[in-house]
Amino acid sequence: MARLAAPVLAVLGALAALLLLAPALPELQPPPRAALVAAVPPLALIGALAYVLGPLTRIPVALAALAAAGLLATAAAAALGAHGAGTLPETLLAIALGLLFARVFDLGAFVLGLPLVIGVVDLVTTLPAATTKTWPMPVSAGDPLLLELPSWSAQTAAGEISIATVLFLAALQGYAVRERLRPAGAAVGMTVGLLLAYLLEWRTDRAMPFTAFVAGGFLIACSDALPRWLRGGGIERG
Repeated sequence: MARLAAPVLAVLGALAALLLLAPALPELQPPPRAALVAAVPPLALIGALAYVLGPLTRIPVALAALAAAGLLATAAAAALGAHGAGTLPETLLAIALGLLFARVFDLGAFVLGLPLVIGVVDLVTTLPAATTKTWPMPVSAGDPLLLELPSWSAQTAAGEISIATVLFLAALQGYAVRERLRPAGAAVGMTVGLLLAYLLEWRTDRAMPFTAFVAGGFLIACSDALPRWLRGGGIERG
């Protein structure tokens, strides 16, 4: 547990600084490029935070405490209308719930079934809708189900992702830890998927299926480990 403290605090501190200090950072121009600069580092740190917290999937009491703390902080942030500042507790809550999901539903079939099914559903429901995005985007109405990435020195959002996407990413990270499917590689693959979804959304001004990109990143990153896992009877566990 003590070995986890330093990396968790480092990543958490960096993410907190970017989210909480965004109003004090210099405003950048042009606005679309400013949104890109403000959104990409927090997205990368969200993936990193899921990775460093991943080993907690072996410590259910710690996960339950993290989820409870995240829930209370999220409720407080929503009551205060914290917007971007509320992204930090929402992220912690989503990651804790995702890791708890992997702990409770420790079924071999979920390791492959979850990314395939959820990824395809997200793909077919998001792309046909072709929802238009603007940069920077207006802030949401304090929706706790959306993680808002604040713009620098402006009352706008540089981007937003669903709390369900982060929960899903954390669940897959939990499975990667529990099933020994290259946790570091899985974290890199899913973080790249997260960033690629945002970059395509920014480039095309159309909503992208973040969850599908995360699922694809997980499957690609673990593609060399999954055959070994299958041969060892992984799919039959549970």
